[in-house]
Amino acid sequence: MKSVIRALAAALALAGCGDPAPASEQAAPVIFAAASLTGVLQEVGDLYAAEGHPKPHFSFAASSALAKQLEQGAQADIFISADEAWMDYAAEKSLIDPATRATILSNELVLVAPAGAPITLEIADGMDLAGALKGGKLALADPESVPAGKYAREALMHFRAWDGVASSVARAENVRAALRFVETGDAAAGIVYATDASAAGDTIQVVGVFPARSHTPVTYPAALLAGKTGGAGAAFLAFLETEPARNAFKAAGFGLAR
Repeated sequence: MKSVIRALAAALALAGCGDPAPASEQAAPVIFAAASLTGVLQEVGDLYAAEGHPKPHFSFAASSALAKQLEQGAQADIFISADEAWMDYAAEKSLIDPATRATILSNELVLVAPAGAPITLEIADGMDLAGALKGGKLALADPESVPAGKYAREALMHFRAWDGVASSVARAENVRAALRFVETGDAAAGIVYATDASAAGDTIQVVGVFPARSHTPVTYPAALLAGKTGGAGAAFLAFLETEPARNAFKAAGFGLAR
């Protein structure tokens, strides 16, 4: 819960009144995080290290893959998922400390195309996405398991466009891989997060934004792993609520949960 994270932050502030141990003597937190957080969390990690903490170690992948790795015994301090469902899964398997769970960020879903081969399409009921692809592929993170792909399929089904493109889907292991298909021109279009599209710069064209009503809200819950409440991850989880971290998230295009 956010109150738990805020309490951790307050405790850290009080602890800061003394002389902190050198970063070399502190344990570095290990964070398993959704692939769409790659750039911004690396930046936040640098900000954290600049305050005298050990630089975090990150493992970025699809939330589904990370949850399965944790279930199989992979060691980490924090799990940040790109949807609530995979955090629910981790909770059901008793992999996280539920008292530390909090939704910290939000995102939007966008349709993109290669900058060198733009398409024009209005995102609306009955849209002819299949026709816009002109025989090309639609890149998605795997809609069977990966959050970005699941959101994308929901949105296309909402607008009655899924059946027309289902056979044209190029399934990627995560949303960043789906974006690369579009950037390289291996896919005629793709559905990714708005933050991914922004990070890609002028290599892609944003065709349109899927309205929030068309899919489950894109949210990012974070939690400490079970048994890690007093470990290295607690300080970094609390840091995610500080102004430097929040400013970095906003600058990258993420919505803040509060």
